[in-house]
Amino acid sequence: MSVDDDTISIKHASPLFVGKRKIVLDIHSLQAVVYKKAHLLINSFLKLVPKGDNPMIYQTASLHQMRKDELAIVLRAYENTNPQDAENFYTYVVGRSDQIKAAEKNHL
Repeated sequence: MSVDDDTISIKHASPLFVGKRKIVLDIHSLQAVVYKKAHLLINSFLKLVPKGDNPMIYQTASLHQMRKDELAIVLRAYENTNPQDAENFYTYVVGRSDQIKAAEKNHL
């Protein structure tokens, strides 16, 4: 996943992934972001939840379910990925989403 201003791009590189290879979303279309932090031996995921979807159902989602989801990425504990990148992505998207919601609330 990558973010540029209010646009989020998701690229799936795995040959086993059956969904779309590239998805582009606007932050305005998000309801929430569900992030479970990876630990030393525990894999995790980061899931973008579009408006109209219930973010609470993803709190107990399995990694198997998230592997099949086009709007999620699995964070592997054993790979050489930087967990701080996922944390920074989550912080930026949630912060920007909160700003958008506050602006929409003030205009109503």
